[in-house]
Amino acid sequence: MGWGDRVYYPKSTPIRKQGGIKAKSGGKLGGERWWAQRWIAVLDSFDLGARLTRGRSYARNGQVLSIEIASGVVAAKVQGSRAKPYKITIKLAPLSSES
Repeated sequence: MGWGDRVYYPKSTPIRKQGGIKAKSGGKLGGERWWAQRWIAVLDSFDLGARLTRGRSYARNGQVLSIEIASGVVAAKVQGSRAKPYKITIKLAPLSSES
């Protein structure tokens, strides 16, 4: 299957969790800081389609159970539609002080 081929899955509903980390309601997801807005714009540019939409929904509804931020790595545990939460890891090259 190539990049142009798309696999469609039936709609699923995430398992609701109490005490998850909720994105602030109102306004744009990502806050008012310029870097957060830029981060969301870059993610939008990758044309992730339903994945990004689902991620936003999970963030707004408290489906993010934990998040850890370290130099060059963001790791989170997310409760989706499966019984066991899954791990998400985003790795980035840290910016130098000269950037």
